[in-house]
Amino acid sequence: MFELIKRIKFALGKEIVKLVFWAEPAILEENNRRTIAQIKYCGKAVRLNGRIAIVQPQKLEIHDNVHIGDNAYIDARGGIVIGENTHISRNFVVHSANHRYEGDYLPYDETYEFKPVTIERNVWIGTNVVVVPGVSIGEGAIIGAGAVVTQDVPSFAVFGNQPGRVIKFRDQTHYRCLDNAKAYSGAKGKPI
Repeated sequence: MFELIKRIKFALGKEIVKLVFWAEPAILEENNRRTIAQIKYCGKAVRLNGRIAIVQPQKLEIHDNVHIGDNAYIDARGGIVIGENTHISRNFVVHSANHRYEGDYLPYDETYEFKPVTIERNVWIGTNVVVVPGVSIGEGAIIGAGAVVTQDVPSFAVFGNQPGRVIKFRDQTHYRCLDNAKAYSGAKGKPI
């Protein structure tokens, strides 16, 4: 009898795991729909994949054809704008607010400094990128995987390494040609 109960528990356990694994994307999609409804401005063809945490979504603007990967954390308390055709990979962290460390207490007090973050159009941000308050990322820039963006990134720059720095610039003639032709791709290289 004990062996039969053990087999039933094992079989049920596998089915429950399958059910949860199968249902999880639908639950995440519903949560993301609710999150999108709270965003200050949300353009067309915006895709939030997987788990996304947004602090004060009413201070976040996401323009057309933006893709944000799984496990993103977006602190929009100071205001964040994400331009059109921007693709952000997984494990992205962006803050537009920070504790005041020059306040009345150590290590910091309970007040905040708010600094807006701007990510212009046609930007590609790699996996595991952190963007700090007050930073602007220029049009057509590429941010390499693992970068910590603590300074403004010029348009068309390829930014990466540790510490983060401009590595080179994109071919602007080629970029403009593609932009004028509206040759934008989706997250998997296919038009959205």
